[in-house]
Parts: sequence; C-alpha cells; structure tokens
Amino acid sequence: LNAITYMFAGMSMPATMAMSGFTAGTLMLAYSCVSTYYSGELIGLLCKRFPEADSYPKLFGLSVKKGMLHTASSKQATWYGEAAVFACVVLQFLAYYFDTIAQLLYVAQYFDQLVPSSQVNICQWLWLIITFFLALPLLLVPGFSESRWIAVPTFAGLVVMVGVFVAEIATTAPWKCRPGPHYARPTAYSVFLSLSAFAYAFGGHGMFPEMIREMRRPNDFSKVLKWTYLFIMVTYVVCSYLGYWAYGSGVDANINLSWPENGMNYLSICIQLGTTYVCIYLTNAVLLLNLERGMPRLGATKQRRFAFRAAFLALQTLIGLLLLGGSGDIILALQSLSGAIGMSALTYFLPFLMYWWCFPHEMTRNRVLWFGFNIAMGVLIMVGGVTSSLADIIDNSGGIFSGYCHLPYKYSKKCDFN
Repeated sequence: LNAITYMFAGMSMPATMAMSGFTAGTLMLAYSCVSTYYSGELIGLLCKRFPEADSYPKLFGLSVKKGMLHTASSKQATWYGEAAVFACVVLQFLAYYFDTIAQLLYVAQYFDQLVPSSQVNICQWLWLIITFFLALPLLLVPGFSESRWIAVPTFAGLVVMVGVFVAEIATTAPWKCRPGPHYARPTAYSVFLSLSAFAYAFGGHGMFPEMIREMRRPNDFSKVLKWTYLFIMVTYVVCSYLGYWAYGSGVDANINLSWPENGMNYLSICIQLGTTYVCIYLTNAVLLLNLERGMPRLGATKQRRFAFRAAFLALQTLIGLLLLGGSGDIILALQSLSGAIGMSALTYFLPFLMYWWCFPHEMTRNRVLWFGFNIAMGVLIMVGGVTSSLADIIDNSGGIFSGYCHLPYKYSKKCDFN
C-alpha cells in the first residue's frame, strides 16, 4: 500500500497524455508499464541475491563491486563499490528531497484552493508554514512497517478519488458539447518533456529495497509488486485515456480546474490534500531512515530522532518558501526535476545496469538488446528532464514571501475546454 500511495499520479496523467499526444503517449505508457514492472522485479531479485543490501545505495554499491571483480582486483572493486554507494546516495537524496518539497507545496496550495480568501486571507507562504507544523506528527512514525496504518485509509482515498474522476466526466458529459474538446498535434519538444512526467509517474522504485528490508516476509515482494502494478496500470489507463478524450489538449495539469465547482470536486481536492500530506512522510522516510542508520546517534532516542527529523523538514520548508513562485508551475518543475534526476535512474536504467554488470553470464542476445534499450531511454529522460526542469525552476521561482498571495483558481464551466 505504501508503494501504491507513493507511486500513484493518476490525476496528472490526462495532462501528461495531452502533452505527448495519443500515439506517443500510448507508446510511452505501455513501455513504462512493462519496463518499470520488469525493473521492479529485477530489484527484488537483486535484493534476494544480496540479502545484506538494505538500501538502494548499498544494493548499487554491492552490484558495482561484484561487477568490477570480473576485471579488477578486490581492492579496486571495493573502492568502486564505495564510490557507487556515495553517487547513489546523492542521486536518491536529490530525487526524494525535491519531491518532498513538491509535496509540501501541494498541500499548501490545496489549502489555498479549499479555503476562500474572502473568508480567511492566508497567503500561500503562510499555508506552507502551517503545513510544516501539521506534518510534524508524521515524523513520530518510526519507519515503513509502522506507516502501513496510514497507508490503508490513504489507499481507500485513492479509490474514491478515481471514482470521483469518472463521475465528474460522466456528469459533465463533455462529448455532448459543440464544439467539443480539441486535440492539438504535439510538438517534438512537448513529447520530449513528457518523458520526465512519465518517469515521475512510475518513480517508486527508489524506495523498494528499503521496503523489502522492513517487510515481515521479503520473499513476498514479487506478489506485492504484481498487486501494485495491477492497480497502477488499470487506474493510469482509465485516467489517461478518459481524461484526454473528455477534455483534449485543454486539460489542466491540476485536473480539478477542468471540473465545475461542486461537492465532488471539493471531495477530490480534500482526498488529494490527505494523500500528499502522507507523501510528505513517505518521500522523506527513505532519506531519514538511511541517515539514521548511517549515523545512529541521530536516532538514539525518540526525542533526538524527532528533533533531527523536524530540523530536516524545516529546511525543506524554507527552500519551499524560497521557490514559491507566482505562476504556480514550480511544483510541476520540481516533480520533473525529481523524476529526471533520480527516478529515471533508480527506475528506468540502474536496475538493468546492475543486473547486467553482476550477472553477464545470464545475458542472452535478446536480454542485451532489451537491457540496452532501457538504459539508453533512461539516460535520455534524465539528461533532457534535468535541463528543462532546471530552466522552469529558474523562470518560476519567486523568492521568500513573494509571488501571488493566492493562486488564481478558475474552475471550469460547462463545455469550457480552453
């Protein structure tokens, strides 16, 4: 359930499909489902063969060390393995650090969207500070195994949210409009940018080794992955095609703005607020648990652990205040950067690279072609996504206490596809 809660990005899939277009979007969705499921199984298999690998960086380091033993001395292989651990720690840290900031900003903006300024005039930056204090109780949860009780109601909320998605489209009946939604031809640039959005949508793999570490029955991971992907693939297909068909290229990245201002819409926003609130913990848990394991003094007592986690979250909130811009696009840029920096690597190509490096004798000709294609795609997504998302962040950053006090939310009216 933790994996589903973190991975799920169904509400943004219509905009991702509109950005890529039907043909490219279909190919990328199908490819991502197959490729990332396969890479998840590879991570599970690698964790079985390296049972001491209790984190993604350690798994990568052990894989590099084993691979280097084919051509280098034991001392050199150990050095390369340690360097790989450090590189992966940086990669994982940046990916989930920026993603946590995005989750903080999401919660703040959902509060801003739910509470009319005419009733309570609280600016976005103040909502962000309030979000920090509201998130502090989550820091008392020790690890993933204990957070399963949070994941159960969150998963139920996701099911309701998808139900609201279908119900809003059914009740507004956009297919009856004249003229109906338009489907603009995507440009090569928009298709390219959509790749990092797909990477983010399938980017839960960076926490798989940590989840396996805390499972009571680690050998059941393959079964867990199958159920996770069954839910993810079904909901992504429904949200992608139904949303794109209903609203065309005019679909908003914030899907709630494509719907009228009604009770179902507010229910969806409330559920998304709750989900992103939980994700503040899930995205940070990978980083916090690894830091606490590497530096045991940080978590020596409950009080010290809480103080460390609170200071860690406070710094992320401060960065969120510095990045909070007037256009509202900063969240999408942060997610794109998170997907490009770490999730494309941790999901799309490092699992293939690790397995190929460790077990070259198991590589058939077809496997070499399949693994090579995934590695090349992952690198392409990573390089292109980092470049475009950094440019977006620079363009949209506002600075502390600057930017709009409130984002200009304008809900859709019937047959409004602009």
